[in-house]
Amino acid sequence: MKRLTEKQSRHSLTTQIVLWVVGFVSVLFITALFIMFYHARQSIYQEAMEKARQTLRTTELRIDNTLSEVETATRSMHWTVEKCLNRPEIMDSLCRQLLKVNPHIQSCVIAFEPGVYPQYGIYYEVYAHRNSTDSTQIDVVINGGKNIYTREKWYFIPLHHEKPIWIDPYVDVEHGETSIITSYGMPLHNKEGELVGVLSTQISMKWFADLVLSLRPFPNSHALVMGTDGHLIIHPDSTLKEHEAFFTEAFNNPNSDGHLAAMSMKTGHVGHSEIHMDGKQEFIFYHPFENAGWSVAIVCPESDIFGSYNSLQRLTLIISLSGLLLIALFCLFISHLQLKPLQRLVDKAQGMAEGQLDVHVEESHRTDEIGYLQNTFLQMQQSISKHIADITHLTDVLRQRNEDLKLAYEQAREADRMKDAVILNMSDRMEQSVKTIHATVSDFRQHVSDMDAKECRQMADKIQKHTEITTELLGNLLSIADRKEEESL
Repeated sequence: MKRLTEKQSRHSLTTQIVLWVVGFVSVLFITALFIMFYHARQSIYQEAMEKARQTLRTTELRIDNTLSEVETATRSMHWTVEKCLNRPEIMDSLCRQLLKVNPHIQSCVIAFEPGVYPQYGIYYEVYAHRNSTDSTQIDVVINGGKNIYTREKWYFIPLHHEKPIWIDPYVDVEHGETSIITSYGMPLHNKEGELVGVLSTQISMKWFADLVLSLRPFPNSHALVMGTDGHLIIHPDSTLKEHEAFFTEAFNNPNSDGHLAAMSMKTGHVGHSEIHMDGKQEFIFYHPFENAGWSVAIVCPESDIFGSYNSLQRLTLIISLSGLLLIALFCLFISHLQLKPLQRLVDKAQGMAEGQLDVHVEESHRTDEIGYLQNTFLQMQQSISKHIADITHLTDVLRQRNEDLKLAYEQAREADRMKDAVILNMSDRMEQSVKTIHATVSDFRQHVSDMDAKECRQMADKIQKHTEITTELLGNLLSIADRKEEESL
């Protein structure tokens, strides 16, 4: 059997223990972390959604309230203007009065269809606006037919729709000042129900833009406002090129990533979408203004919403991997320390297998399985040593007995040889006696007639003597044969 080295025997068990422990702990870690991060991501996502919705809703209500105030004031003045259409000379005072009681309104204009008041020329328009240096001062300009306003948005859009309507923001340079404004226009009707003009109130978009652009529920988020025609009217990028191009592509390409968001914003829906903008994954949350029909949106990079989550995920991953590494090292150290007596037992068992039965095995004071195994191994070694001693002693006894048997066997063989020699000698003597008897008998038969009684007695005595010798030898042979037979039995 191939001997296991210390490294092989240690790694074969220690490595398995470490792999099983680390593998099991890894499965538990991965499962627990997956469940935790899944629910954490869902919670963060829902919290971000709610935060963005709440911010949009709060801003929408704040702006809608302001727009509602403008609408209410405009409607009130609209009723008064329609009642005073026969008094065009008081239109300037009505404009002044409207601006005095409504600080949100920057300017207002009452313009009539060409030829309604011939005494003022073809075009009659009364325009009142706040002074750029002193907002409490109101300046009034009466156009005596010098300005063709019928092509302006604030005028022809309300007339075209024949209903009160908010106009998408535009640049106003008509009266020497450049500003971005939006208008709320209401068509004017005479008593016969004919369209005779437009009452339009304007508010500055500066406060509107400042309020929208201040919406930063997340560190790198920004807000924007989409008009009713789908173009951006407020955005932190003054050029608007990239985002205008994005929304243009989104509207024209149904397969684009932002098509659904763009169409939802244009149609006044509330919601959110995930889009790719400028090569980044972003979330867009949108909510419409009930009064103006515009949509305000907050664009937030995914990193803002899930930045802390991703950082926590990376940190947790690093800590988990470090923990698993420490667990592996700890298990390796502990298993090596705990299994070290077992390795010594393996070495001693290997030595005993190679014949080194006198190896020293210490008695263990541990109460665990390894201590029990070491003490049991010690008892086994002692038992084996005792059995081997008994076998050695028995072997020595058997060896001695074998030597004695061998000696007895040699002696028996020597005795047999001696017996054989005696038997051979006795056989020779018997043969000589028989031959002598035979010769004597033959001689007696041949010379019996010539022999006297004395010679006959002598020959008879001789025959008798040799017969007795032969009988004695034959008796001895029979006795020896009986003893050999008894010995063989």
